[in-house]
Amino acid sequence: MFLKSLKQAKVPLNEFEFPTSKVANVQSQLERLVEKNYYLHQSAREAYRSYILAYNSHQLKEIFNVHRLDLQAVARSFGFAAPPRVNLAIESRTSHTRKADKVSSKTADYRKTGHGFSAANSHGKRDASDKRQFIRN
Repeated sequence: MFLKSLKQAKVPLNEFEFPTSKVANVQSQLERLVEKNYYLHQSAREAYRSYILAYNSHQLKEIFNVHRLDLQAVARSFGFAAPPRVNLAIESRTSHTRKADKVSSKTADYRKTGHGFSAANSHGKRDASDKRQFIRN
């Protein structure tokens, strides 16, 4: 899908092939190095986190959808055997909708409590006709 977008934008593409016998497998060495060096591990974690946040902020959501991202493969590219625990605070569109519904329902519930704060009733005192009784525990 991304290649189609690049072709539509008339970006010249070149494909290269490398024989597998000429490519060194350094993944296990990279993972050991990141695991043993504290500062390298911290830097790799921050880079991993930044990459995912940048991926999430991209405008082409149909191509760069962070929820379809293979986190295991991304973590391996940063030298981790397994994805590290990082605080991402990434939300989906559905969670925004749920939160908006929740806030609007809370506001509606608040209006139903009978505590009518207004310019005329700035302390939210009950109406004289309100005969509800409340108990303090």
